[in-house]
Amino acid sequence: MPGLKRLIIFLSIITGMLALAYGYTAYRLLPFSTMENSLRVVAITAVIACVLLGPLSQFIRIFYEDSPWSDAIAWIAYVTFGFFSMTLFFVIVRDLGLVVYDLASSALFSPAKIGELASERTSWIQAMNLSILGLTGGLTVYGYFKARGLVKINRVNVPIDDLPADLDGFTIAQISDLHVGPTIKEKFVTKVVDMVNSLNADMVAITGDLVDGSVPKLRKHVQPLADLRSRYGTFYVTGNHEYYSGALQWIGEARRLGMTVLLNDHQILEHNSARIAIGGVTDYTAGSFYPNHRSDPQKAFENSPEGVIRILLAHQPKSIFKAVEAGIHLQLSGHTHGGQFFPGNLFVPLQQPMVRGLHRYESAQVFISCGTGYWGPPLRVGTSSEIALITLVRRES
Repeated sequence: MPGLKRLIIFLSIITGMLALAYGYTAYRLLPFSTMENSLRVVAITAVIACVLLGPLSQFIRIFYEDSPWSDAIAWIAYVTFGFFSMTLFFVIVRDLGLVVYDLASSALFSPAKIGELASERTSWIQAMNLSILGLTGGLTVYGYFKARGLVKINRVNVPIDDLPADLDGFTIAQISDLHVGPTIKEKFVTKVVDMVNSLNADMVAITGDLVDGSVPKLRKHVQPLADLRSRYGTFYVTGNHEYYSGALQWIGEARRLGMTVLLNDHQILEHNSARIAIGGVTDYTAGSFYPNHRSDPQKAFENSPEGVIRILLAHQPKSIFKAVEAGIHLQLSGHTHGGQFFPGNLFVPLQQPMVRGLHRYESAQVFISCGTGYWGPPLRVGTSSEIALITLVRRES
């Protein structure tokens, strides 16, 4: 019962937030005062339905996960959320501009002049409303096909000081944030596996957020990952979404699929005549779910040989703050989705120190994948889904 009570409170909060966001957006864009009654009823009903779809999709996934309606409702709810979040952003920007305009008008013009400009102001607002709806509608369609279309190969050379000659050219194919779940299924996963296998990488790294759902529901859809092929196999670390979906069960499933699961530990690979330490940590937040899963980069490399190149798999970029103390050379992360779609990309830097691409932090480097799948809305605006092919190259110190 306490769990049910928390769920009801959570869904109530979500419903309230969506009602405020969607209601404000609709109120500011649609001419309710001049609509015919029948059209006004249809518009209000549609907005209420969009508000309720969000919590309804979560409720059904929790209690009726096998319902044929579960995924269909999730599709509609996620696309709706993506559309409204972009629209709300443009509405707020427009409204702030109107506030500035009105303040400037009050300071510069007489009341009579402001009255004369009123009709012109109304025409501007109507034109902006149509522009916002057209723009966000277009971005939603574009973002959908961008997210569901081609996954690109992002080839990244990472220069490492005094890299042993036998490790020069060592390749890692990185998958991150696949988010197999309501809108990403077996067909998408199979496409990703085929693309990874075509790279003939030395190893495959899966840096968390593999799933959004339970093992029984998604086992069929992650099964193609058992066909991943590379010289040294597939290495996997947990992301925060595994802990929302039954992390212990998913760790077992990853092992069943043939992956090496790294839970604050490492493996030594013998490549030609050189050695490389591949370490992995649990998600940055894992300790709040299971105390014995607390992310620990130092522990991950305990008893590893001195002087070997250390590569860390860590779902969240901010793991680098502790990882650098463990003497790593490179951290591979995901989590941010590169911002995924506008305007979310404006807020990701508030939560993570780096958002995408290759960065240097003190003595180490960090590469952040934009993600292979997506989370929530099947949209990508300003980013692309990617499989990263990381190549280690020698750089003289």
